[in-house]
Amino acid sequence: MRDLDETDLEIVRLLQEDARRPYSEIADAVGLSPPAVSDRVSRLEELGVIRQFTIDVDRTAFRNRQPLVLRLEVTPAAVERVFEDLRDLEATEHVFQLLDGTILAHVAIPDEPVHVWLREHVDLEVLEGYEVTPLARYEWSVGVSPADFALSCVVCGNDVGSDGAISQVGGETRAFCCETCKASFEAEYERLEQGVNED
Repeated sequence: MRDLDETDLEIVRLLQEDARRPYSEIADAVGLSPPAVSDRVSRLEELGVIRQFTIDVDRTAFRNRQPLVLRLEVTPAAVERVFEDLRDLEATEHVFQLLDGTILAHVAIPDEPVHVWLREHVDLEVLEGYEVTPLARYEWSVGVSPADFALSCVVCGNDVGSDGAISQVGGETRAFCCETCKASFEAEYERLEQGVNED
């Protein structure tokens, strides 16, 4: 298996800057042919390095929007539901769940009282408290570096290098550091799947 390399990293950087950038332009920048770039992008998608192509919309640029940070103290049983509810709102720019269950959300809500908007979109019964902070300015930067750009074996956690392997298991592409880990994972998956089918 070929290692992820600086060319892959540069392709990801170029797509982060503009996900609609033509492969021919990327090819010129990285010294490959457009079909070779297409192959690399397909492989990066297959490996889960690139999950989707999307646009970054600044909702605060819309008319009559208030940019805010919400800090929600949520009852433990409702954390997942509140997180998902906020994530799915049109006004939400970013949402984070902290280890203690606190939820932080960067939202750009319509020009209305915050408590009215919050009551319409979040079940206040599951909140132990909340804070609202208006945003004066923000910048969102997503970057990758060579140190971050490595696959880990799903069995042992080692880096996947040139002697690694890839396999489709359970409808997902998995990366392994060696054939031994790949065979071990596939055998365990098959054993578990047979056990489920026998029940």
